Amino acid sequence: MLGLLVLLLVLPALQARLRFYPEGELAGAFTRAPHPDFSWEGLRSTAYQEALGRYVEDRLGFRTLAIRLHNQLSFSLFRVAGLTDLTVGEHEVLFQPGPIATFAGQDLLDEAEVRFRVRRLRLVQQELARRGVKLLFVLAPNKARFQPEDLPLRLRPAPGTVTNYDLFTRAMRADSVALLDLVPVFARWKTTKPYPLFPRAGTHWSGYGATLAADTLLRHLEQLGNLRFPQVRTVGPPRIISSSDSLRATDNDLGWPLNLLWQREATPLAYRRLAFLPPQAGQTRPSALFVGDSFTWGLMQFSPYVQREFADDTRFWYYNNEVHLPDSTYHDTGERVANLNLQQQLESRRFVILLFTEHNLKDREYGFTDHVYRLYHPLTATDQAAIDQLAQKLAREASWEEQTKDLEGFQQRIRAKAQDLYERQLLQ
Repeated sequence: MLGLLVLLLVLPALQARLRFYPEGELAGAFTRAPHPDFSWEGLRSTAYQEALGRYVEDRLGFRTLAIRLHNQLSFSLFRVAGLTDLTVGEHEVLFQPGPIATFAGQDLLDEAEVRFRVRRLRLVQQELARRGVKLLFVLAPNKARFQPEDLPLRLRPAPGTVTNYDLFTRAMRADSVALLDLVPVFARWKTTKPYPLFPRAGTHWSGYGATLAADTLLRHLEQLGNLRFPQVRTVGPPRIISSSDSLRATDNDLGWPLNLLWQREATPLAYRRLAFLPPQAGQTRPSALFVGDSFTWGLMQFSPYVQREFADDTRFWYYNNEVHLPDSTYHDTGERVANLNLQQQLESRRFVILLFTEHNLKDREYGFTDHVYRLYHPLTATDQAAIDQLAQKLAREASWEEQTKDLEGFQQRIRAKAQDLYERQLLQ
């Protein structure tokens, strides 16, 4: 018994030093603690000891194996994931908490706020149309809404729960904003298509679902822009995948960070075999600007729709911040949207496509619509004076705690709130 105890104590140290057993690396984003620099001051304050402890802990032998064992037991016995940003549903279907909360209406916006945002979006659409640019808002499906039957019972919203999806789609249709709502489309396909449209271990549409969405988007843009894209042809039956380690792109984006001992077998997923033909007479590859969230990657990573159907100068503004080339990898050009000539970028395109999923509706298209609106509707000196006056009024009415907690931040927030209120009045 004593020998076994000594062996248990010695083995991790030997593994840390010799690495005689291949543990592999953990998936996900994490940073190992660096070796601390020794100083007498750090020693006296115990900061050096604490930092050294974190350094050693991150490099213990069999640490990776122990984490995987812990995660496996939690998942297999209690259906609990080792990640805070992951929920295990029925049939081991994985969800992110954010989309679930949105589906339950927990981030519901004020209806007047939604109408204001949609009216501004409509004005942006009109300004771009005057310059020959067609704007289309594409709404990607939310996995929680798509398959609520697999949510844990405690997280399923009551029937009739009002959500931002309801408010935005209603307002967009009322204000004639060009909208491709893929939520009801996916709901219909759910019972008619032969392969899963969402993977069991992914939060985004499956590779199969993404290519169907891309097909639908192209047909919609053809009608909107009165043009024809180069032909995309199906070549034989799809490739069927049942092994998790063969899944592509985002089809296992919730599964691999689980860091289990054994890979979970995937529900058979399909990858379509497609041929992208060169443009023929009467067909064109238009220039487009995609602005959206991570669902946009599905239009280019599983099959090269964006790369082959659109012009070479097409770009993807990821969350309206990073500028990416449309290819099968996350090819960040290093440019940032804030540093570009916005007017030139917009007016050199045939299409501007905003693609967001439901739980990102609350985030104002990450500033895109605000910036474009301001480009074509700059504030005059009279506007600025009125906003300043309104900001002063709001500041006087604010509580003492609000004013003193963060003075610089408070002034910025009051100014932004005053500008929103002023512009709401103009758009009423």
